[in-house]
Amino acid sequence: MRNKIEKDVRRYLVKIYGIVQGVGFRPYVYKKAKEYQIQGWVENTGGAVGIDCTGFKDNIKHFLLDIIKKPPSLSKIEKVECTDMTEKLLFNNNDINRGGFEIKQSSEEQNKVRFVSPDVSVCSKCLEDIKKKNTSRYRYAFTNCTECGPRYSIIKGLPYDRPRTVMENFHMCEDCQKEYDNPLNRRFHAQPNCCEKCGPTLLLLDNKGEQVECNDIIEETIKLLMDGKILAIKGIGGFHLVCDGKNEKTVLLLRARKHRRDKPLALMAKDINTIKEFCYVSEKEEEVLTSSKRPIVLLKKKCEFLLPYALAAKQKKLGVMLPYTPLHHLLFNEKLNLLVMTSGNISGMPIEYKNEEALKHLGKAADFFLVNNRDIYIPIDDSVVKVIDEEEIVSRRARGYTPYNLKVDTKLQIIALGGEQKNSICVSKNGYSYLSQYLGDLKEFECYENFKYVLKHFIKLFNINPDVIVHDIHPSYLSTQFAISLKGRKIAVQHHHAHMVSCMAEHSIDDIVIGIIFDGTGFGLDGAVWGGEFFIGNREFFKRAGHLEYVNIQGGDKAVKEPWRCAASYLYSLNYKPSEIIQDVAKESIEVVLQALNSDFNCFLSSSIGRLFDAVASLIGIRNYISYDGQAAIELENIIDKEIEESYPWNVEEREGIFHLQYKGIIEGILKDVKEKELASKISAKFHNSLAEASCYLVCRVRENEGINKVVLSGGVFENEYLLKKIYINLRKKGFQVFFNKQIPINDGGISFGQLNAASAIIKKGR
Repeated sequence: MRNKIEKDVRRYLVKIYGIVQGVGFRPYVYKKAKEYQIQGWVENTGGAVGIDCTGFKDNIKHFLLDIIKKPPSLSKIEKVECTDMTEKLLFNNNDINRGGFEIKQSSEEQNKVRFVSPDVSVCSKCLEDIKKKNTSRYRYAFTNCTECGPRYSIIKGLPYDRPRTVMENFHMCEDCQKEYDNPLNRRFHAQPNCCEKCGPTLLLLDNKGEQVECNDIIEETIKLLMDGKILAIKGIGGFHLVCDGKNEKTVLLLRARKHRRDKPLALMAKDINTIKEFCYVSEKEEEVLTSSKRPIVLLKKKCEFLLPYALAAKQKKLGVMLPYTPLHHLLFNEKLNLLVMTSGNISGMPIEYKNEEALKHLGKAADFFLVNNRDIYIPIDDSVVKVIDEEEIVSRRARGYTPYNLKVDTKLQIIALGGEQKNSICVSKNGYSYLSQYLGDLKEFECYENFKYVLKHFIKLFNINPDVIVHDIHPSYLSTQFAISLKGRKIAVQHHHAHMVSCMAEHSIDDIVIGIIFDGTGFGLDGAVWGGEFFIGNREFFKRAGHLEYVNIQGGDKAVKEPWRCAASYLYSLNYKPSEIIQDVAKESIEVVLQALNSDFNCFLSSSIGRLFDAVASLIGIRNYISYDGQAAIELENIIDKEIEESYPWNVEEREGIFHLQYKGIIEGILKDVKEKELASKISAKFHNSLAEASCYLVCRVRENEGINKVVLSGGVFENEYLLKKIYINLRKKGFQVFFNKQIPINDGGISFGQLNAASAIIKKGR
């Protein structure tokens, strides 16, 4: 009998890597062990979960299959290691069913691979809890469980246990401790577990920092919002500036105080039906809106738009999200169902996340502050996504989407420091890369400081001891200068090559491809500003197959903020008189630019499609000055008449093996239409169509020469959905395989990911 039992019994040591901490994985394993009469233990170990399991052969089989094939909904298994330990059984085989299973204390083992759960929106069960009267979680703003709540924003280190989070200062009451210790409770080992008796508390302050006396803080907050006040409200990743989204006077006041003249404001709606009152929502868009990530989703406005125009002037889309914390849900009622929920910062600065700093920096923007005493360890903005052809496209990776991990073809430890604007960082270890959240424009001192803070945190969190540091080739970028200050091997990657590789790595492409990289600014190998590029290459190398014809643009950084300077530069290059064409700009200012162009003072050669968009927007009277990045191009796209199929004359010349996309015919066609008072919507359509047609023609010429059939599209200009789809569809019709960024931002938020993968390929080739 003993021999038969021994033959039927198995023992395995299993290690599961992925997003398996902070998602209820250990409690799930515990319950499955009880179900299948398994002995042993489960523990968090570094960034993984370790399981020692012993039981009858069939029970072990079903136990492991359930765990691997049907894990908790928020988990993501990346890798499983299983070691047969049957020769070292720890119990008396004649009495197998007496053994127990336990959740052990986390170990400090430094694992091969580490993963961190993103922050997760409040689940339906916790929402039910906050509606139950006479309980310690009734209307409690910090209710959470293993299926929801803060994760990445509160984690100080791994393994993920309460002492390694900002919750270490809150000691669970007797009831919460019982939940935490009970394997049958959904708050079993929920690290942020708390209630009104033992957890974080809300505090309502005026903008001088004085406490507002009231009977019910949430009801008082709602009253203030309905009275037209602006509040700074602390959320999971930082503060939001909040006001009634239907009160136009308050919306305009918020814009003035935040110094956000034109850029669209994000909205939070009470529920999906509220959103459907003013926006079209497809099935996929609803799926993304209601997912556990709860991003801001860019949605098309309905024609009969009844909300304040100031929310998103000159835009056809609104950025809208649904509530993702218990507090957000509690802020809405029957009359208040739409809130402006914009990042709590003064434009250009990082999001505020500390109470004292928020009072200091947002005191002139907000009338009142709804704060709490739960710290935020890592500040993080809301993510921004859109849906194209029923696919989710991520424009800004942040809350709910970060850290983002993908396999990388290197075991080296690499840190990639990204670009200057829309910065992100990316690190790698043991075959995985980890992409950070959006970090903003490093030219802002506070953003630069936050960049260094997040980098330090990533190095600690993922236990990185870098072998290689990767940076942009632009010598003046702060990320480049910071890289140079560090010890270790450095690899510089050209900006647009990083864009191309970001798309290739996302789609697991290793072949040689044609890259169409349309961008605003990127330092070229010849010292010019590139941005209208056609490359041939792979992850390791590239060569220029073509580009938008160079133009000499005057004004340095001013040219980006003042599109009329781009228009003047293009006109000058074609021997037109800018002062006779550009409207609403002082002739004296134009004359100064012309004199500077004559003497080549403060000018730069540019092949940037972004600057071409700026020039066109100015020429047709859309925008001479911008108040946020890409504004002129965004507004130019928003006026397109999609019924127009015409285009302007364009030409592609080949010189010394490089194709040059000529802008002369396009600009002259636009000037002719402007003179004939053609509608701006038609001019915009013809311009976009011309660019798409010329690009596809150029790529076909490259295929004729090189025999390459794969094309990748990347770069910030491809945030332009019309241009992206036009080029994508046209190339597909011509038999190309076409790829563009989807989960990795197509803008500069994806640069660090591209840099890291380019460096990996360069190292692999021995360069």
